[in-house]
Amino acid sequence: MANRDATPNMKPTEKQITKEIEVLKKLKPRVRRRTAFGDDNHAAIDTQLAVLEGRMDTDAIYDCEDYNEHQRDAALEARRWLDGEEESSLVAGWKELAEA
Repeated sequence: MANRDATPNMKPTEKQITKEIEVLKKLKPRVRRRTAFGDDNHAAIDTQLAVLEGRMDTDAIYDCEDYNEHQRDAALEARRWLDGEEESSLVAGWKELAEA
């Protein structure tokens, strides 16, 4: 699906970013809504989509006062993925929480 099969420090192409956005949007309704701690996974995915679509930088992420810790962590993960610092796709991280 959206697996980049890339080495770390290799930034995704525009095509890969577009594909990641598409797959995240399709996967979101299947992801368990809440964590065991009550955090909203759908809000975290929406945050990742905002980072990908807006190419938000780290400063913009930290400047967003509306993000809780779960959302901020998800946003920073998306930023690291855009920077080529994550080995696997964002989708891969959410698949384990998705219902069949």
